[in-house]
Amino acid sequence: MVFKGKLSRGCESCRKLHTKCDEKRPACSRCVRTKRSCTGYRDELDLMFRRADVKSKERSRKSGTKNHEQLSLVVGSKPSHDYTMMRAREESQFLLSGSHGRALPPSKEYLALCFFYQTTLEPLIDADHIQYLHLQLPTLFSQCGADSALHLATQAISLAVWAKSRPNDMDARHLSRTRYLQSLSAMKAAIRDAVKVKSDETLYTVLLLSGYETITFDSEALPAWGAHIDGATALVSHRGRENFCTPFACNMFLFIRRNTIQSQSQISEPIDKIFDEFAEILSPYENVEDRLLSKTMHIPKLQSLANSLISRPTYAVDVNEVFELIQAAEDIDRELVNWARQIPINWSHTTVTRMAPQLSRSTFIPIQIHRYPHFYAARVWNSYRVHRLIIQSILFRVSSCMYLSTDYRQGRTEKINRVMVDDVCASVPFLLGYDLSELKRSADNLQDENFLWPQSMMTKAGISGHTGKFSLIWPLYIACSVPSIPETQRRWMRAQLGWIAETGVAQAQSVLDAESQTLMGGPESFRFDCV
Repeated sequence: MVFKGKLSRGCESCRKLHTKCDEKRPACSRCVRTKRSCTGYRDELDLMFRRADVKSKERSRKSGTKNHEQLSLVVGSKPSHDYTMMRAREESQFLLSGSHGRALPPSKEYLALCFFYQTTLEPLIDADHIQYLHLQLPTLFSQCGADSALHLATQAISLAVWAKSRPNDMDARHLSRTRYLQSLSAMKAAIRDAVKVKSDETLYTVLLLSGYETITFDSEALPAWGAHIDGATALVSHRGRENFCTPFACNMFLFIRRNTIQSQSQISEPIDKIFDEFAEILSPYENVEDRLLSKTMHIPKLQSLANSLISRPTYAVDVNEVFELIQAAEDIDRELVNWARQIPINWSHTTVTRMAPQLSRSTFIPIQIHRYPHFYAARVWNSYRVHRLIIQSILFRVSSCMYLSTDYRQGRTEKINRVMVDDVCASVPFLLGYDLSELKRSADNLQDENFLWPQSMMTKAGISGHTGKFSLIWPLYIACSVPSIPETQRRWMRAQLGWIAETGVAQAQSVLDAESQTLMGGPESFRFDCV
């Protein structure tokens, strides 16, 4: 038999003889006929993970030219998205069909893991570090013990995803929580081990645990996500240069940096200095979002400095410190503008249409609507807008408190705020998954205060069910807290948050009636993932 890239499920005897195994139970026909002891068959879950590893290695071997080798380094020799999804669907269909002659039906944990592996990959694109990191899970999972923190965390998050898609499955929900608590206990032991504390497996486990908190989002455990991100930061700092010894380690570092910036922005505290070092090493692995984050990671420090200056009596403030802070904020703002101007064309958004001016004062509809190449690009653009809004809030608060505000500075800040908020609103129909070719609005409904556009007038673009609504929570929450925007626009953004909350996204419900403290210089009541 010639190996064609598909691993055999046959018994060990048939595999050694390179003959086809009929996989009958309890023993295959060939073993019965030749009176051999049939050793049984490979576990299908192990095969699924082995296939992923084989394909990754095969792609790595096929990289030929220097340019391809460089690209292989950057993306970690990962399979293409189309191939990955085709393989994941085939494996899941096989596992869930029950037609492969298993003596016993697969366990719930087994099914949940396959479901998690497939559904998590489906909406991701090659450029996103999350896809690359998720593709490493099969190898890590197959190499760790059943009682390891990573094994238990994988089961916890898989069962959480499974339970969320099946709200009545309380057993899966309880088992997910049990595995989570067991993983936390195993993590404590791993952290005390001098070798394990620096391992990729331990760091990856923290990412799984933070993902679990995002999926389950319990109002009684609001600090949990932020605590996991703090833990990941501590591990990264302890690992030092070991963060950059492999493409996998570098991609984990960049992913954690992104979450840390989000986390620290929400409490107005500087990020760990480890994230501002080793820029040259990280450069080959950075994508468009990372180049944005390499600039925005300095903003939490400015937030902290601004709060420190404003909290002092005016007579105790060094004016030079104030001007230095203002200069630093304006410098970062210019860097962000340059990032937007230099963004690759395949990451740019287009204005689908410009809506006619509104005649009603009781409702709001965005003046223009944006189309993006994919949800990931829209999310990155909104991150850019949110960070510019935060910078404007720093400039406005510091200038006002130190009596340095001028009509020109205030006018410029309000203009930037207006553009950023309008652009966030312009991204809403696309991120909610609506068909932008059917843009319309009815003049008959514009006087109705309960009218919500686009939900009331547009149809969904596809049947996949995947949208970018989760990534809208943070931009809408920040944007509707900008003081100078029209009240109809603010109500519309609140209504969008309310609609997202009604679809079952608990994070949206938690911020629905709150004012963002980030723009006011205070810490949010809790830190949460929103990308």
